[in-house]
Amino acid sequence: MIDWESAYRTDPLVDLAIVGDSLARTPELESILHRAWLGRPLDEALRARLAHVRALTRLYYAGVLLSASATAPRTIPDTSLATPTLAELAEATRAGRLKAGTPAAKHVLGKMFVAAFLTEVATPGFDLSV
Repeated sequence: MIDWESAYRTDPLVDLAIVGDSLARTPELESILHRAWLGRPLDEALRARLAHVRALTRLYYAGVLLSASATAPRTIPDTSLATPTLAELAEATRAGRLKAGTPAAKHVLGKMFVAAFLTEVATPGFDLSV
């Protein structure tokens, strides 16, 4: 799998963080992904670096998505960081309340990435990996 839209030379953990967020939604799948990538489980130092990189990739995607939705007209400013869960997002899409690819959907996804970034930053031990 190659992401040609944002292909560039970077830390390999960036790809691991992005694929992990996209495909490894459980600790078990994440462990399988890490072992497949490295050939062994991640050690504590690498796991800590991955936590930083994952937070930064989430912030990056939040910026991309919010930039894509910034010019859409709004009746009132959105000052809330409240976001739906993944299940609620899927239900809103299935029910037609949110259409994939629209500025409104990109706005919601951008806010979800901001929330994920903030959650990762606030996890215990995050600062220990600096």
